[in-house]
Amino acid sequence: MIESGSHTPGIDPAWFRLHPATAMRWERPHPSLEGLIGDYFAFDSEGPEMMGAVSWILPSWPAIRFVLADNPITVIGPGICWSPLPEAGFYGSTSKVLRHTSFGGVTIGVNLTPAGVARLSGIDLSAYRDRMVPLGDILPESPDALVEELRASDQGPGVKAILDRFFMRLMDKPHRDEPRIMKLNRLLLDENVQTVRELGEALDMPPHQLRRLSLRRFGFPPKLLLTRTRFLRSLMALKMRGAENYDAIDEYYTDASHFLRDSERFLGMTARRFLKLDMPFLDAVLRARQMVLDTATPALGPAVYRKR
Repeated sequence: MIESGSHTPGIDPAWFRLHPATAMRWERPHPSLEGLIGDYFAFDSEGPEMMGAVSWILPSWPAIRFVLADNPITVIGPGICWSPLPEAGFYGSTSKVLRHTSFGGVTIGVNLTPAGVARLSGIDLSAYRDRMVPLGDILPESPDALVEELRASDQGPGVKAILDRFFMRLMDKPHRDEPRIMKLNRLLLDENVQTVRELGEALDMPPHQLRRLSLRRFGFPPKLLLTRTRFLRSLMALKMRGAENYDAIDEYYTDASHFLRDSERFLGMTARRFLKLDMPFLDAVLRARQMVLDTATPALGPAVYRKR
């Protein structure tokens, strides 16, 4: 298997508390890509225990995933069935929890930000929300050479340098909407901003322009993005604190039923039921991300966008 850990100083992979048959890496991108790429990751597993292993993917920003495993991997969610995943795929912004099933082997990924997608491809993300397409469909060039370089690498510590070189070359020119995209991203992570009206006032933008920017550059209307952020912030608080009741949820929720409606919307079940699922891999991912990247899940980051 690959070598678990991170190039980030001071990280001991033993802290991830991984299953012995699994390995993972989390890496920060080159400083010139800060705010454009949240992180790189690599997962590996082997052995009979990992045949048909299930893990969960929380609603998130767009991502790129390279499947270097020999056996197929599938991702299923409400109205979604990606089976098998392509060797190189692009995943738009998501609004639903997804069920991931694998049979061992390596996958490598890149968690993008909305500003990063604009700079990389300039696509309208509303056309890709809750969708996956071959990576070549959205890039200005074929990803085949990159896939071959990743396959020829150690698929672990060497991956960061390969991805840095590739994305620094393709993302060297700022997008015209970049300042507004980054500002909206920061506002979505600001716990003091709770309404679409507050977003518009902070951006000095009328409602129709805000909606157009949000749809095109983030994939969803601003109200859904605010709701998703609030829900995931609450879900992470419950999970990380091991809370048995809903006392840890965002104070914006008027009552537990309000939170439960969002649970059904994003998880397809109550938060309590979801948190009782056996999900050791997701638990390890959340721990590792928090240690390396200071944010447990991509939709609540990257940390550089959070209000200091």
